[in-house]
Amino acid sequence: MKILQLIYEAPESPFGFGGAGVRAYEIYRRLSDRHDITLLSMKFPGAHDGDVDGIRRVFVGTESESLIRSVFSYVRKAVTYVRRHGDSFDVIVENFLPSTPFFSRFLTKTPVLLQVQGIMEGHSLRKFNPLVSLPMFAVEWLYPKVHDRFIFVSEVTKRKVLGRAGDNVESCAVIPNGINDELLGTSGKGDGYILFMSRIDVYTKGLDLLAKAFEETGRAYPDSRLVLAGYQFDAFDGLVSKLSPAVRDRVSYAGFVTGEEKLRLLSGAEVFVLPSRHESSPISILEAAACGKPVLVSDIPELAFVAEEGFGLSFRSGSVPDLAEKLDLLLRDESLRLRLGRQGKSYARNFSWDAIALRFEDALRDAAASAR
Repeated sequence: MKILQLIYEAPESPFGFGGAGVRAYEIYRRLSDRHDITLLSMKFPGAHDGDVDGIRRVFVGTESESLIRSVFSYVRKAVTYVRRHGDSFDVIVENFLPSTPFFSRFLTKTPVLLQVQGIMEGHSLRKFNPLVSLPMFAVEWLYPKVHDRFIFVSEVTKRKVLGRAGDNVESCAVIPNGINDELLGTSGKGDGYILFMSRIDVYTKGLDLLAKAFEETGRAYPDSRLVLAGYQFDAFDGLVSKLSPAVRDRVSYAGFVTGEEKLRLLSGAEVFVLPSRHESSPISILEAAACGKPVLVSDIPELAFVAEEGFGLSFRSGSVPDLAEKLDLLLRDESLRLRLGRQGKSYARNFSWDAIALRFEDALRDAAASAR
């Protein structure tokens, strides 16, 4: 098959590389030996077209350091690309973001699958300026209705989106995120620190809650540390500036980590925490579970599987006291940590990227066959 995916992220981009990008590269490098794959991504300063791991990368837009200008230019030029070249592909995957509606379904005769990682719902109105948030909210609500083929990353998001999509859904697959099998071989022995690994996004990821909860629990555990890793959407220094000096010195930023450095951080963690106010389907939770780490998350529907599957605890979303209480429980109860960690490894074994890639390939093949 000739496959085109529209996804703004790329590993080298200064604008960040999150779960959607990791998913695309992990899946497609496993399919590149038998398919012709093109990723159409947002241009950034220094971006160059070319092949990586058998995947053809094409960057469109402008080499601007402004995210807003880059996004607008990317959408405009990606639309032109699909209009000109879309019919030469067998299937197109459009990664859905409210800020990048391409309307690719109307630009080509090729079947288009809308891949939905997650949705923000009303959180966009609370997070962004109304000039930005109102259009994003409207696009998120209305845009799926113009599509009839979907790939969802979680059942929760599927239920939310298809409740708005109407009766014209032709195909729908739920294909979760995955892990690299090497993570399953790591030891569950921790090195005394609490780990957060995701985008440094204070509102979305609940980092303000985590900082306050760590300040509360830190008094009882003077040797404990908090390590944050991920792309800086918000400044790390701004997050920790309000903490007391004694606690602030025990909070560190490891940067955006990959490969061996990511494995080292996960291996050394005592507890993995993701206190998000809203989420999609975080790869980092599966990675932490694969490394035998107990996971602590907010009790939003997208993360309910952590407690349901028995490899972590949940706290009341938005509650610093409850987050601090659950964090304290995990830090003082080693037997609980070990039990949750063992269950996490068992759960994560079901999510190998190798198997996920085959399911993704089947969904694309079915979509391509429907147009013949």
